[in-house]
Amino acid sequence: FLMGLKKGPQEINKEITICHGAPYDEDYYIFGPFDAVEAFYHFSTKLCFFGHTHLPRIYIKRNNMVEEILIEKDKFQLKIEKEARYLINPGSLGQPRDRNPKLSFVIYNTTTNKITFHRLSYNLSQTQSRILQAGLPSALADRLALGI
Repeated sequence: FLMGLKKGPQEINKEITICHGAPYDEDYYIFGPFDAVEAFYHFSTKLCFFGHTHLPRIYIKRNNMVEEILIEKDKFQLKIEKEARYLINPGSLGQPRDRNPKLSFVIYNTTTNKITFHRLSYNLSQTQSRILQAGLPSALADRLALGI
């Protein structure tokens, strides 16, 4: 499935863009507000969902200012404002990088115009065993418990 996706950002509809890294380079990381400022110039939709850093956060652009919200709670909800634009990183399902071993994902409700982040525990030891059974380095399994 993933190999079948075209490279680069994809506009899903008039409101939503998705990309792996930044909207101008799929291998680029958006680590903070300065990176987000540049990224906002490269998509025209209201929302852009991105990943690559595995760090759950939101960047909101209002009146030419960019605000960063770090998602640290197990559940966090945000109402989408009419006059703002958003860069949203849902985090990662099983490869966290924010020192929280729980998986992280986002649900965007287009009816209520709300984004909800969720953090959930999963069977970490089973996942670690599968990594080792696949012949991957043990460091990849070990770091899951640390969220790095």
